[in-house]
Amino acid sequence: MYSAEYMLWNGKAFQELELADSSSYTMELAERLLDHYMVRSGTTYEFVYSVLDADRRKVLFFMKEVDL
Repeated sequence: MYSAEYMLWNGKAFQELELADSSSYTMELAERLLDHYMVRSGTTYEFVYSVLDADRRKVLFFMKEVDL
């Protein structure tokens, strides 16, 4: 199984964002790749880029906070 790693844009660089309920199921990760948006605790994030790191068995999501 693959797990997710989230990187949040802070205006200057990406920093790792720790999420308590990060997904490790392949189907959930696929849904995130297709959705382009994620809402957590009332904050909306847009996925701007994603990378599959097969060596570490991770999907890296690069995202930024947005107001919709």
